Amino acid sequence: MRVRAGGASEVGKVREHNEDFYGVDPKGHIFVLADGMGGHAAGEVASRMACEGIVRALLPHREGLVELADDGRPDSRQTLLSALRGAVIAAERAIFDAVAGEPERKGMATTLDLVFLGAGTAFVAHVGDSRVYLLRGDTGRLLTTDHTVSNFLKAQGKTETEIAAHPHRDKLVRALGMSGGAEIDTLQLDMRVGDRLVMCSDGLYRYLKNPMHLAQLYGPRDPSEASKALCDFAIECGGVDNVTVICVEVLDPGARPTSVETDSKISALGNISLFQNLTYQEMLQVMPITYERHFKTGEVIINEGESGEELYLLIRGTCDVVAGDIKLATIKTGHPFGELSLVDNQPRSATVSAAEDCGVLVIRRADFEMLTQSGPLATKLLWNVINDLAARLRAASDRIREQGEQLEEKD
Repeated sequence: MRVRAGGASEVGKVREHNEDFYGVDPKGHIFVLADGMGGHAAGEVASRMACEGIVRALLPHREGLVELADDGRPDSRQTLLSALRGAVIAAERAIFDAVAGEPERKGMATTLDLVFLGAGTAFVAHVGDSRVYLLRGDTGRLLTTDHTVSNFLKAQGKTETEIAAHPHRDKLVRALGMSGGAEIDTLQLDMRVGDRLVMCSDGLYRYLKNPMHLAQLYGPRDPSEASKALCDFAIECGGVDNVTVICVEVLDPGARPTSVETDSKISALGNISLFQNLTYQEMLQVMPITYERHFKTGEVIINEGESGEELYLLIRGTCDVVAGDIKLATIKTGHPFGELSLVDNQPRSATVSAAEDCGVLVIRRADFEMLTQSGPLATKLLWNVINDLAARLRAASDRIREQGEQLEEKD
């Protein structure tokens, strides 16, 4: 995977010192940006400690992490993501240790965005309200979710009016050093030739109308020029805060270990009730637990009577469903099967085999359970599980009632 990158940081017109910090890997794999807070220069200490700590933790293992990305197996991917989380957790621990040694810095904290590039894929670890955007052609998308009170209230179902009236709507609910054990979002996105990632602090995006506006401002510049131009834009707009930008352009994504791109996976998973009504950013958090498997004609995917641990989504080919010696159905591309295995551990009710060479997306129960531990995404997923089970229960009740009515007619 070949990329070119650049970064820039400015104090702005109002602040006396710069509490942002960033790091750009000259080999094009590790990128980190932090926006500190805490006053008395503590914010600048927290952001620097976070960035430098993460680089120290990951740099010696950079080649090994690239190999994990190239491997493509689910356990390898989880090992890579665990390494990113571990580096972020270690950085937060260092911030707490620093506060313990210097009580005057109590309350210092920082946002953190970490991007690791390998095997044509961007792996992102995110805490706080700094952001990561994807620019693809003339379009733009926000990849991360701001961990603010307003977004927390939105996830709780509050109205826009209620959120706008909240006095602390712009305050952070997550940051490294804020309360210990910060929840870390991890995202995964397949990259294409010409894709550009923009990592930035709120000193820039407060002046953006939307991601499309960012794409227009970036224009045809190379990453170093774009980083400086975006900082200059923020200062011209008022520069009320420090502004930091990292720009990364994909020159060649190289070979990916998967054949289905992120957007296609999201579209396919969106047809499954368990993943309905998730935002694009939330779907990106689901991507790390999805992986691909391929089966030859006649190969068994699910055995009747075996305990279920995986959900399958057919993305290519057809499958036959057989119970005993009776063929029950044919599964076509785009349809899921085995989805109840994510919420129970009951034996499979039928055998599913490949009617022709086919490909499936797979989600393991253990990985799905990790997403349901905490946070707004967990709440949505659990509600979807409840709604799915309720719908199945209603359907079963309807069938029982119809059968009862038919028996009464016969009597």
